Amino acid sequence: MYEIDTLKENIQRFIASREECISLVFLDLKNTSNYIYVNENESFPSASTIKVLIMAEVLNEVMEGMHDLHEKIEIRDSDKVDYSIITCLENNAYTLLDILTLMIISSDNTAANVLIDLVGIRNINSYADQIGLGNTKLRRKMMDAKAAEEGRENMTTAYDMLSLFEKICNYKILNSSLCNLMIKILSRNTDYEMLLRYLPSDIKCAHKTGDLNNLNHDIGIFSIKNEKYILGVFVRNSKFNYISKDVIGKLSKLVYMNIE
Repeated sequence: MYEIDTLKENIQRFIASREECISLVFLDLKNTSNYIYVNENESFPSASTIKVLIMAEVLNEVMEGMHDLHEKIEIRDSDKVDYSIITCLENNAYTLLDILTLMIISSDNTAANVLIDLVGIRNINSYADQIGLGNTKLRRKMMDAKAAEEGRENMTTAYDMLSLFEKICNYKILNSSLCNLMIKILSRNTDYEMLLRYLPSDIKCAHKTGDLNNLNHDIGIFSIKNEKYILGVFVRNSKFNYISKDVIGKLSKLVYMNIE
């Protein structure tokens, strides 16, 4: 059994030694009195972590009977953005489930934009408010540089993302089947550069990353032996992205070494 106070001291010491702006959230899912929050309510650009909220609202509409996971969604040329797997492929339609999966496991921005169009920004933000994510706002589609330049940035906090993951893990939103589907998709994330960077290769995590220039985030659900926890690390104002990825990886390893 790990000591939460020792873990907290080690985390705080590491963060105090860094010049980057770091937000961290840790929650022991088996003993929720064990938690560590550092700058958890600081607002920052969400990057691709907001795609978990988009997925939740899409599945909310599936649960309400407005959509079906196996319905075919048309991909138009006007939907396609750069650096997207869907953009590189020749298919002109995918199932809703395939689009959801690509949005999460490869952070596909074409997939995200198609789903934003499908359910609407207003409904996504309304669902965020409904489930208590008061500091999370979707204000633009992915890769919309003009909107970003105008200040319409997608925003969240580490605590909001922790709250969303905890609700998914404990079936507090949607239903157990759809929450399990979200966890399954998140577990297939192909990005190993942050939370999983310095962990043994057999460690699994249902997580979502995000990155912009000089900004990187990663949050996920870990199941390690008898322990189950959520860890999120959000780094802003780093000199280079590889530095913030390293910071996230080192903090994740620190948690793992204290708990394992």
